[in-house]
Amino acid sequence: RAGLPLPALLDELERGMTGAGPVIAAAGGKLDGVALGEWVHAGDVREAWGLEGAYAGSGLGYALGLLEGVAYRKEMPQTVADVEGEGRPAWGEPRPLGVPSPGGRPAGRYRGDGPTLIRLYANRPLV
Repeated sequence: RAGLPLPALLDELERGMTGAGPVIAAAGGKLDGVALGEWVHAGDVREAWGLEGAYAGSGLGYALGLLEGVAYRKEMPQTVADVEGEGRPAWGEPRPLGVPSPGGRPAGRYRGDGPTLIRLYANRPLV
């Protein structure tokens, strides 16, 4: 693909993602991690290109919903997230992400914006 012009590469990417969307949606949650990963990767690309809004934008509410399901299915240690600002319409109050610790360890707490929460869960740099 190194020899492809950028417009051809972007067209190929768009065709692939357009075809993947219905398959991911029909999987009943089993491929939500793939959807979240693709959303995070798009943030990586926006950040690499120096564009504003990496890990943010109109899809943030959907990404946070995917994160909620993925954290639960992967049995990640529970964090209660109070997401502020953009992307909050889906969450009117703090929401638990993940599952309670079997040892009774208290849940972690997060209070901040959605893009930072996505960065933390995806192990992306904060600066």
